[in-house]
Amino acid sequence: MSVDFKEFFGPGNDITPTRVEPNLQLILENFMAGIQQRQIGFLPRSSHGRLWWYGFAPTPRQQRETLAILDSWIGPTFSDLSRHRGALNPADPFDAALAKAPVKPLRFEVLPRPTADSEDWKHARGQVRDALLVLSKLLNGRPPSEFDAPRTTVEVLDDLGHAIAARDRTVALACLRELEATADLDQPNLAFLRLRLFAGLEDWKAVLGDRDLDHVLAMRRPLSVTQVIQQAVYARWFASHDAAGAENELLGAVAALPAAFRPLFSGTPITSRAQAVVEFLIAVEEDAGDDTLNRLLDEAGTVEPGLPAHLRNVLHLHREQTPQPTTPSEPPAPLDQPGAPSESPLERATGMMARGELQAAIELVLTLEPSLHAAYLLLTCARDLQSPQQAALVLEYVSTHHLHGLIDGASARLRDDLAWLEQFTQDGPDVDWRTWLDALEGDHGSAALAAGPEITDAWTPLSNSALTAWLHDASDEVLGKLGEIGGQFMAAHRDIFTEDGAAELSERVLAGLALSGKNSAGVRVQTQALLDYLLSANPTSEVFASALEWTDLIISANVSAVTTTWAIDILQTATATSAAATSPATVDFFYKITNTVRPFKTALDPTDIEAIKLIAGELGVGVPEDLLAEQVQDSDPGAPYRYLQDSKVVLYSLTESATIRAAQVLRILVPKIDVETSAEHDGSSKLAAQAANADVFVVVTASAKHAATDFITAKRGTRPVVLVNSRGSSAILRELAEG
Repeated sequence: MSVDFKEFFGPGNDITPTRVEPNLQLILENFMAGIQQRQIGFLPRSSHGRLWWYGFAPTPRQQRETLAILDSWIGPTFSDLSRHRGALNPADPFDAALAKAPVKPLRFEVLPRPTADSEDWKHARGQVRDALLVLSKLLNGRPPSEFDAPRTTVEVLDDLGHAIAARDRTVALACLRELEATADLDQPNLAFLRLRLFAGLEDWKAVLGDRDLDHVLAMRRPLSVTQVIQQAVYARWFASHDAAGAENELLGAVAALPAAFRPLFSGTPITSRAQAVVEFLIAVEEDAGDDTLNRLLDEAGTVEPGLPAHLRNVLHLHREQTPQPTTPSEPPAPLDQPGAPSESPLERATGMMARGELQAAIELVLTLEPSLHAAYLLLTCARDLQSPQQAALVLEYVSTHHLHGLIDGASARLRDDLAWLEQFTQDGPDVDWRTWLDALEGDHGSAALAAGPEITDAWTPLSNSALTAWLHDASDEVLGKLGEIGGQFMAAHRDIFTEDGAAELSERVLAGLALSGKNSAGVRVQTQALLDYLLSANPTSEVFASALEWTDLIISANVSAVTTTWAIDILQTATATSAAATSPATVDFFYKITNTVRPFKTALDPTDIEAIKLIAGELGVGVPEDLLAEQVQDSDPGAPYRYLQDSKVVLYSLTESATIRAAQVLRILVPKIDVETSAEHDGSSKLAAQAANADVFVVVTASAKHAATDFITAKRGTRPVVLVNSRGSSAILRELAEG
């Protein structure tokens, strides 16, 4: 936070710090020192006998919190806070200069003003000055709040999982920065975590543009990280050509693949189309043997039935286009001349490992006599393959042949590989998402609850039917545990909650979040996302009413002076559907939420008030008078959006509650604006026309397919696309307000 004190105490301000009484001079020096140190501070301004105080805070959150506290400490008795709510006066040149700051200061006038027949104004000014001095000491000297105090790595990772599940890039990146600043993670593990985050957001461009990608490619890395990079390579070079009839284009794409990505051949069993295509194309380009190619084709068939035929066409085309080397015939060796020495089994296994045939190499070495070379091959292949079955066989071989002592006396890498193998075989085969859920119930598998993303990424998600059955049968106590530590679980199972007919599943997880009583950014973004999923799935009236009850409990646990806008976002989402119009629970929910935010009413933005009025009008109910009183009478809530007047604006999201509400608020605030909402799928003629004709096009990336975003961007040409990385109407309006 940078404040030009010379300018502040310049023209427009009759106060000069060096010419005031010594006591006030000391107070001002302390305030200015605190402001320079990014603390909350206050500075006075006097002009024509009137006195104002300006409150400076380093962040918007602290600014809103300060306004809420000022309302209690100063209030209408000695100020105009009840009328102007700390707003600057845009018609005042002094304030106009301050309004350019990244975080605008708060302003209030000390009342009453000086009069000839009363001394009350002197008393008021002394009271305000003393109150601000004590308040600043309390605010700046208090222990760190929940927003500022360092959290455990487990807590941050849980929020990160929720943010990835909700596709909230803003909160996800904030969690990553928190881990980088406070977690005991080395640089490689932070890089792995960052790549997993980008993969969770399906931001493949960010994966390929990561600052540490070159180092990651050059080091031994977890299989899950290799698969993330494979997916990014597939999206960047191969996805657009991966169709029957485009095999020639695929060959051209792999020929253009940078050399740094050639080692992405993992040799592990195929689990996705992207992995199958990437590994097969690399194997073809590297002229791998028939054993390797046939294995890849067989495994590709387990992913998609028609995929092997497509890949065989690629192979045949490659062989047709590649001239076969011709070798001159050699005269037969004399019968009495011994032939060249044959390749030993260990050498053959080493070649298999180099070609990525890890399982075949393990199977061969397991039949050979024990040696340090054999141990090296087995441990290296087992760690790269990360197969529980093969790992168990390797550990049994090492134990049966008493190779621990031999390995202990060898290199540090072999000792590390053995330690990994022992840990993996102890936890890996028996731990998965089913075990994790069992651990929540207290049955067994407590090790699963301590698993980080580097472990859980390798777990296969539960099926829809298995997850549905578990959520249906889970007790309130177990649901509460899920709400407390379920971030990574939700990230792994997000797709199930976005399917049609999953309203009941979302309601059950909302119950878990409510029962946990947890207060965190991850819970808040997950609540918004689950409501979106639930309302998009056409819930029954019973499910809708139950979801509102649980959501009310979540808001009660999470509301504060800095989260009121989120609470109003939730209110807008819940009421922007046909289910809300027909449910008697909606009106109760409206009053519950407005009552919940009432203690923090000074933190409501002008757009929050407009949203409350809009919803009240739809429901046919009145707006609480004290909330309406929070509107600044002289302010213009539509000012940040005035540049959109006479413009055509399109708001795009696959879940329309937020875009519907944002469009309604914009129509109220901006005369002559033309706003449309869209939830078209990519490739539609309507979406193409909207993208081509809009003056401003907004895409809520948290609720949009990347294919649709790419389609819109292509249709926009050189005109920009406004990307909104969080859910909720306030996120849309915030991006538009910033221009």
